[in-house]
Amino acid sequence: MIVAGILLLAAGVLFPLALLIWLSSRLSRPPALAPRRVGMWLALNFLLPVGLVLWGLRLISPRVAASAALHVAASAALLAAALLALGLAAEALLLRRAARQEDDHGR
Repeated sequence: MIVAGILLLAAGVLFPLALLIWLSSRLSRPPALAPRRVGMWLALNFLLPVGLVLWGLRLISPRVAASAALHVAASAALLAAALLALGLAAEALLLRRAARQEDDHGR
């Protein structure tokens, strides 16, 4: 359990850095991301690491694991991150479908 906790802590620290680097490179390429999508990515960049770090701490420390408040906070952060990820995926699929239909009508 301790190794899994350490891995979750490491992922919680490295994920926001990697996502910011990706987002920076993505924003410099056309077509530009809509401001709503950028906001969703930034919200995911906050919520997922918080959830990962809290769950990692829960796996490492029995004292932290006993805290019901931290359990609720970690679960809420991970649930919100999952919903954001689903929203981003659904929006990407809808945008691809719209672009494909636009190409078909343009021919």
